[in-house]
Amino acid sequence: MYLRLLLFVFMIDLCLSTKSYTIQLNDIDLNSCNNANYIFDILSFNIWTDYLEIPGFFDCSLSFNLKQNYSAVHSTYSIQLDRKLGPLWMPIPCITDDCSEQSLCTLMKSSCSSKKSCTTNCQLSSGSHTLEHIRIQLKSTLLEHEIFTNGQYRFKIKFYDHKKKSIGCFTGYLTLRKNDYLL
Repeated sequence: MYLRLLLFVFMIDLCLSTKSYTIQLNDIDLNSCNNANYIFDILSFNIWTDYLEIPGFFDCSLSFNLKQNYSAVHSTYSIQLDRKLGPLWMPIPCITDDCSEQSLCTLMKSSCSSKKSCTTNCQLSSGSHTLEHIRIQLKSTLLEHEIFTNGQYRFKIKFYDHKKKSIGCFTGYLTLRKNDYLL
């Protein structure tokens, strides 16, 4: 009985321990949702580090051009994540606190590199803007934690206005490789 309990505790600890990966950004498709009516013209997307820990944070940056002055107060964004299995892309469960209806204003307040253009009331002037060190927290619950393995992943990020109309998006591709450390 004691051995079973010890084995159970070991398995839970193993499942909930931090997983460390090398992360490589393979490609960004800035034209994946090309729409001439979009207000956000995505210029670039980058990741800040070549490693990822789960649970932990995904740290990235985003540059975009606004075609007009814009209030992001009630704007949102969503994240869709897929895992490549053979030739197919399979959707995987949300790995953040909420993959849809996230506040774009809150994101901007925490990561805008130009405080002159990103005011505390989320009013943006037309022109170029950069959000640096966007830190997206990754869940640490058992199911989401164990989904990640070595392989290729695709993510699509969409931006919406206050009426839930799409105003910009892009698709990215990355590869995860598990770091196996001997302690």
